Amino acid sequence: MGCMGFWGMGSERTSLEVIQRSKRLWSAVIHQAIEDAKGNVRSVEDSQKNIGGIQREALIWIFHGISKAANSFDSICGLLDIDPDRARQRLRLMPGIRRGLNRTGLDAGEGE
Repeated sequence: MGCMGFWGMGSERTSLEVIQRSKRLWSAVIHQAIEDAKGNVRSVEDSQKNIGGIQREALIWIFHGISKAANSFDSICGLLDIDPDRARQRLRLMPGIRRGLNRTGLDAGEGE
């Protein structure tokens, strides 16, 4: 019988639940970054300047933020069993992201 962990649950079950919740959280982060990168920004202040800034930050994080940091696009993709380079290739095909990369001048460089 397994050890009793957090709130009387078996420690293996608790660990699995933590991993699943973590994956759901990071999946939501990736999804939001993609929406932001496409320009689908829901900002309190819907000015073009704010929206463009958020889109640019998302594009940099996805396409140019190559890092081994725990919150980098590459690391999160690794956690979710996603190939980050393949994901970038597919994301570049999305019209909103392609327009954003071209408009911001981020259409060439690292991460592609």
